[in-house]
Amino acid sequence: MALYLKYRPLDFSSLVGQDFIKTTLRAAVAKDKTVWAYMFTGPRGTGKTSTARIFAKAINCISPKDGDPDLSCDICKAFAEDSLIDVIEIDAASHTGVDNIREIIEKAQFRPTNTKYKIYIIDEVHMLSKGAFNALLKILEEPPEHVKFILATTEIHKVPDTILSRCQRYDFKNFSDSEVKWRLEYIAKKEWISVDKESYEYIVKNAEGWMRNAVSLFEQLISDDNISFQHIIETLGIASEDEKNQFIEKLTSLDVSILDDFESLKKSWKNLKNFFKEVLSILQRKSIARLQAGENINSAILTMETLQDTLMKAKNSFDESITFSIGLLKILWVNQEIQIPIFPKVESIKNQDTPVSSKSGTEEKGLKQVEEKIENKKEEIISWAEDIFAWSGPVGLGDMSKTHGSDLDIDLLITHAKKHGAKAATTMSIKGSHFTISDGIVSIKTATKISLNTLQKVENKDFIMLALADMKIDVDDLKIS
Repeated sequence: MALYLKYRPLDFSSLVGQDFIKTTLRAAVAKDKTVWAYMFTGPRGTGKTSTARIFAKAINCISPKDGDPDLSCDICKAFAEDSLIDVIEIDAASHTGVDNIREIIEKAQFRPTNTKYKIYIIDEVHMLSKGAFNALLKILEEPPEHVKFILATTEIHKVPDTILSRCQRYDFKNFSDSEVKWRLEYIAKKEWISVDKESYEYIVKNAEGWMRNAVSLFEQLISDDNISFQHIIETLGIASEDEKNQFIEKLTSLDVSILDDFESLKKSWKNLKNFFKEVLSILQRKSIARLQAGENINSAILTMETLQDTLMKAKNSFDESITFSIGLLKILWVNQEIQIPIFPKVESIKNQDTPVSSKSGTEEKGLKQVEEKIENKKEEIISWAEDIFAWSGPVGLGDMSKTHGSDLDIDLLITHAKKHGAKAATTMSIKGSHFTISDGIVSIKTATKISLNTLQKVENKDFIMLALADMKIDVDDLKIS
């Protein structure tokens, strides 16, 4: 038997976390003040079904102790043996039709055989069809006094308000790291399994607050009654901290040699999805720290968004390594296209090939040197992309130092566009484009295909037109190319 099922909580006392829910439900049982319908909602693996089973058992227990089932009466024993016919568990994912609910309604009219209440536990209730929900609503409005419903869902927004309004709702939260670790330590002790500190930290971190994930991963990593972090590294292909830190350093400095590092990761059979999830998590923490320090994190946000999109695409990709390669190319290209590289400030560039000296050069000269470095990197990226993918890239980056059209105040345009709800991708595309006005037509020449696709969206055209109206500029049309 899987450890998750073997150590599934049997009463409220053994249920980890969800303290408010446990306390409330136990009190309802102890005072015999239960209602006819409950809605348990929250992320998967947070104990909704386990709590529903315990609650159903406690309601029908012959001699509950402070709201907890005693686990020794005939009802509790029959429940443990799955022979209690008056507690019915239904998976709505495979019973979605109206006929399934009508069958429940028909059988619900008969009184329970051995218990006080006939209880229906309907899991993933959001999967029911519209007709099935309408049928369920009928019995929730006029339930027989001997019937109770416990509904569970991970997607509460898909459940009609008419159903929700007739249920007592409980929201389950993800487990804290300490709660997950406590449960794992309990299982390890019961199973006589030796686990080192680093392994606990890894499992807890990757469980993401889901107990079922934690116990399943825990079981997967057991080897000869032992779980060691070294074994985890070898089994799951985890990158070292040094590898992750070096990768992030190159990513944030837009170092094209990161593409070679990525190839090395592939050849060493590293788990790419886990690696990029770790990188994204570290970047998030660093970006929060930078924001608190008052730094500009526009480029970091773009990088994190690209990584997140890439991770989502990798789930359905035929070759995830190509998906991640394209994601890295996009980060290297777009970050430089919008001229917001994550380079250090000019004052801190001291160990470059062409150092900036406060005695020998001005800040303007230093900025020019940085721009030259960016342009050099663009050429490297274009060359790499042509060699590896036979891809020529965007039509042309143009002269990025002259992107602002002489006919228009781009910064003011962006300010007004933001007021109307323009997102970062839109404003960045505006920033990197050349604007001209002639005969009532605004012509926009974009630097890349990404900017072209962004600005051609109807809502983004609207943002530009509204911003121009705010600026008292009378135009008839937009021409984007």
